[in-house]
Amino acid sequence: MKQSLLAAIALLACLAGAALFMLERDGGGGTVTKRELSATGTLSSRTVLFGDTVEARLKLILPHRVAGIALNGNPNFKPFQIVSKQVDRSDLGGGLEQVSVRYGLTCLSPRCVSLGAGTQFNFAPTDISIHGGPHLRAIWPPLVEVSRAQDVQTPVTDDLDSVPAVFPGLQPRQYAYEALVAAAVSLVALGAAWFYVRLRVRRRAEAAARAATLLQTLLARVEAGLPEDVIYYQRHALDALSVELRNRHINGTLALRAERLAWAPEHPDPAEIRKLVTEIRQVAKR
Repeated sequence: MKQSLLAAIALLACLAGAALFMLERDGGGGTVTKRELSATGTLSSRTVLFGDTVEARLKLILPHRVAGIALNGNPNFKPFQIVSKQVDRSDLGGGLEQVSVRYGLTCLSPRCVSLGAGTQFNFAPTDISIHGGPHLRAIWPPLVEVSRAQDVQTPVTDDLDSVPAVFPGLQPRQYAYEALVAAAVSLVALGAAWFYVRLRVRRRAEAAARAATLLQTLLARVEAGLPEDVIYYQRHALDALSVELRNRHINGTLALRAERLAWAPEHPDPAEIRKLVTEIRQVAKR
């Protein structure tokens, strides 16, 4: 029992140590080179009718540690206004995370009314500053606002209608936390199970000891009641002995003999009582 418990505790300790090692190695989100980072700006269409909405997508590949705070504010799309915004994040593994921000743009300003072939807008680049790291810049393609009086057959798109690819990659930090939680829960469950089993074993041992003590006490009372002056107590002892034998499911014949001696009209035969006591002790030792 103790050896199995020690082995289980050692196994859980190894699991927790491995999780801590993974956390230590991945503590800074991994080592990321400048070449792996990027910032790209695309449009769902290079042409848009006045009053319609066009989607601009900013795709970033950044370290984990700065992915949540890299975008302070929104890009400058003037004279277009941002009417919607959606952020998607996916783990690429190796300490990298992909952040995809989709902006819904529309323009109702007189500046966007085209009287000729169309009005081209060039948006300012979006700069991403990483503390202690490289400076990233996303260049936006030009957007042409055309009049609704013109017939635009095939607008130029950047294929934003397709579902963006998701690269799940490995997540060592998340796996390490999960391993630590699993080790802690397993250790608590193991300790509770060990305590419960130990308590059950102790209670059973105490119950067995009490039962053996009660049987021996009843036998001693029967023997002590052999003299004539205590025959009354002897009958009560014989009756209690028969009840205990039935409760312990010991030889039913012995219980009947004890009951018969307890309630016999004549005085119980001392020789028969001694024989009964001897037989009960022999059966109880088995």
